[in-house]
Amino acid sequence: MRTRCFAVVCLAVLLVAGPLVSAPALAQATGARGEYFTYRLVPGDILLTLSQRFTRNPENWKAIRQINGISDQYKIPVGFELKIPFSMIDEVPASATISHLRGQAFLNGRPIRQTGEQIAEGAVITTVADSNVTLTLPDQSKVLVPANSTVTAKRLQRFSGTEYIDAIFTIDQGEIHSHVNPGGQGVGRFEIRTPISVTGVRGTVLRAGRRQDQGAYSVIVKGQADFAPANDVAPATLTSNQGVVTSATGQSAGPHSLLPPPKLHPMESHSQSHTLSFDPVPGATAYEVILAEDRDGYDLLWRQQMTETTTELPAVRDGTVYVLVRSVDQAMLTGSDAILQIQQTLNTVNDGQGLPVRVGNGSNLLRPLF
Repeated sequence: MRTRCFAVVCLAVLLVAGPLVSAPALAQATGARGEYFTYRLVPGDILLTLSQRFTRNPENWKAIRQINGISDQYKIPVGFELKIPFSMIDEVPASATISHLRGQAFLNGRPIRQTGEQIAEGAVITTVADSNVTLTLPDQSKVLVPANSTVTAKRLQRFSGTEYIDAIFTIDQGEIHSHVNPGGQGVGRFEIRTPISVTGVRGTVLRAGRRQDQGAYSVIVKGQADFAPANDVAPATLTSNQGVVTSATGQSAGPHSLLPPPKLHPMESHSQSHTLSFDPVPGATAYEVILAEDRDGYDLLWRQQMTETTTELPAVRDGTVYVLVRSVDQAMLTGSDAILQIQQTLNTVNDGQGLPVRVGNGSNLLRPLF
């Protein structure tokens, strides 16, 4: 009996051949390709334990071997990208946290009162002019819903027994900015969809949205993503500093390089004038200027596009403010950020009784001090 059990275990345990390297260097879920979750194998990985880890059923290793066309279970190379159908993945419901709120925004049609609220699968976030919402997912991915946007969390799940997230966001109007997998631990699935395109993220700083002509766009600032237009053309791979525009009929000219950020002129940390100036970028049709609480621009305080290279910045908060400037190309796509850190000082605007005046999101109305 002991010999027989050993044989069964040996048959099921599929050792990965390859040189001994540290697992963290390669051990990573690499996102999704269509309806398949993909995982890059490292020394020590075996199909039996991977099947248990991701599907919660060790017996699924046989089906996984067949799906991947593995003929010799003892010679799977290190770095092999294993495909597992999402229909096999064992998942549990996840939620995201509203971590930043500016102005008046709505969750499922009701006003969002404060940060800290949880959203679940199916939630609809709507922003209006001069408002924005940032979501933080359980893996610390950030999703910014800027002004005049409507976004649905079509799918929001977590692989049970892991930290990998299975998230699909649809853009009904406007745009999404996201920083996926900031810790580098790997991506389960993160997709942004419009009626005419799907962008599948593989560890990326991504901006995507719908255009006024009913087309769509995707911009990869850092990382990699698979972009598929709705006309059934094979997906294109977008890499760092690339963008793509799709027409209303799903046609795309393919990826093109984004413009570099402008060179910003120094500003005094406690500047009284708050005048921003920078060098023009050849080929830029405009510039996007952002003020944010964080240097990545997800806790957004103010945003504006302009054609000038000098502008007066508004005072938006008391304390540290990050200034981000992006070049805008002829396709109206924005590139990576030039960043400055400044300090601002404000005080509250009080009513006739001496009480602070409140604004829509519950914070105090502030007056700049120069």
